[in-house]
Amino acid sequence: MHEKKRTSSYRSNKTMVQIIVALAMVVCLYQGRAYAVLDPPTGAIERSCGETNIGGKKILLAYATKHGATSSIAAKIADVLCQEGFHVDLKLAYKVKDISAYDAVIVGSPIYIGGWLRGARRFLHKNQDILADMNVAVFITCTYLKDENDVPERRAHAKELYIDPIFDELPDIKPMSYGIFSGEFLYRELYPVEFILMKLAKFPEGDFRNEEKIIAWALEISALLQ
Repeated sequence: MHEKKRTSSYRSNKTMVQIIVALAMVVCLYQGRAYAVLDPPTGAIERSCGETNIGGKKILLAYATKHGATSSIAAKIADVLCQEGFHVDLKLAYKVKDISAYDAVIVGSPIYIGGWLRGARRFLHKNQDILADMNVAVFITCTYLKDENDVPERRAHAKELYIDPIFDELPDIKPMSYGIFSGEFLYRELYPVEFILMKLAKFPEGDFRNEEKIIAWALEISALLQ
């Protein structure tokens, strides 16, 4: 009897591992196609503000988003900067054609499968020569810093994991500031493969965005650009 239970348990665990491996292979093999589906992503915000701020520096806020949470964070940053006297164009990074008219550029992306979304990465690589001579700031969103996990040690680790590798590839770009924000994770917004993987990992859902920290970083950028 005990031997049958052990055999059944072994088979069950083996099947679960096989499912997880198969799903992971799907994500890896079709990651490019998944990104293509997200162009344009859901919940994206594109607009300008601060047009009446005479003499205000012009800022491009170029970002990528998967399900819309990063879009809302980018919009809040833009609103604060416009209130501070700047003119901000908020655009999806993959749509930006020319950055030569801007005084500064802010680039943002959520962290997905351990890295930046393609649109934001491509923007940085495509414009690296111009960005090397500009005021640049970057921000990421990830649930790695949700709630009580948002402590200096984890922030430093998040920078090491998700920001440093990007600029190791682009050493001529020297961001003046890095923003690291908690994001949002909702099962109802996921694609089927994502849903299954996250359920198997028992990933907790919720809205972990912290408006006070977003505003504080935007004000920091404003002070740096004055």
